[in-house]
Amino acid sequence: RKEIEMKTVQKSKISAKELNKQIERHLEELAKMTDKAKTNENMLRYLNFIAKLHQYSTGNILLIMLAKPDATFVAGFNKWKSMGRWVRKGEHGIPILAPVLVKEEEDGAEQKRLAGFKTVHVFDISQTEGQDLPEPPDWKSPEKNEELNQRLIQFANHNGITVEFVDLERDTQGVSMGGKIIIDPSAGTKTLIHELAHELMHKEENNHQSLAIKELEAESVAYVVSKHFGIGSLNSPNYVALHVASASELASQIDRIRNTANILISDISIDS
Repeated sequence: RKEIEMKTVQKSKISAKELNKQIERHLEELAKMTDKAKTNENMLRYLNFIAKLHQYSTGNILLIMLAKPDATFVAGFNKWKSMGRWVRKGEHGIPILAPVLVKEEEDGAEQKRLAGFKTVHVFDISQTEGQDLPEPPDWKSPEKNEELNQRLIQFANHNGITVEFVDLERDTQGVSMGGKIIIDPSAGTKTLIHELAHELMHKEENNHQSLAIKELEAESVAYVVSKHFGIGSLNSPNYVALHVASASELASQIDRIRNTANILISDISIDS
């Protein structure tokens, strides 16, 4: 395996002012590359495909995962048909709940009222065949730095966060669970930084940011810290673009991103 040299493993000699400038340069770079990634033909095809799929409620996602843990893309029979694919004969649908809406007239205006729920069936893409799907843009960054990994784990332990390495399903690289991080053994060092950023930034009870903003913040921190320590082959622009975040949104979160990246870099750079 290729060895990656860390920029600094002893006490960092860079000043706080220069570190903040460096962080902002990396974030400007990430913003430009993200906007460029969003205009890539393969990315546009993939995002268009994702946009056509229905977004399910948390309850229905749980039902889908219980019935078919390896599910990735799920849609109804007619939706798959409209996308040039069809459900294979003999496949059993995944039961979920759909709202039953009835029309009522109130004050001369027609309105819809929720009358209850009914069971409908959806199918995972693995249960269908037909037109080829667009390939997902490469969003993983698999390069590892074992020394940096150990320092990150030490940082986690000092902050009451346990780190476990466990095989994860459905292409998942890492999970932040509030005081615990699970990392797939195949994941690169950037994934560990990403999940640590989630732990530091998004576990407050009053945090109501959207998923896109949370992923933008965590991935931006991971990109900056990875760049600082010399980890290459970073596909962060694709990762951010896949969550439909923009350069302007990154700019609006720059203080939170910079502060968290600064904490990680400063702590990990000091030889304990």
